Amino acid sequence: MFNRLSTLFSLIAIVVILAMMNLTTPTDVGPLGVLVFFIMVYVVVYGVTDLIVSLFFKAAEKKQGISKGHFYAAIIAFGPIMLLLVQSFGSMSIATVAMVIVFVFLGCFIVKKRF
Repeated sequence: MFNRLSTLFSLIAIVVILAMMNLTTPTDVGPLGVLVFFIMVYVVVYGVTDLIVSLFFKAAEKKQGISKGHFYAAIIAFGPIMLLLVQSFGSMSIATVAMVIVFVFLGCFIVKKRF
């Protein structure tokens, strides 16, 4: 049930992103619109990573807890958002990409140890 809702929200978020990109500019929507854009991007990436994580657990024939796979998806989905934010500040480098990868790895490690 949750996977269907995640997929539905991802499709709605794609429609909202496309509408925002075609109908407005960042100066027109202001800070709140930019925040909505980043939230919609996160929802789309979360839906994709949730699908990939669930397929990985099925391929590995592991019984996933209902929350464990969703926690992995939430942490992994935050990586591209951090990269977008770093890019918007104009300080993208190998070191910042490595720091984002380390952050995502540590988050997944915490989920593995905690659950």
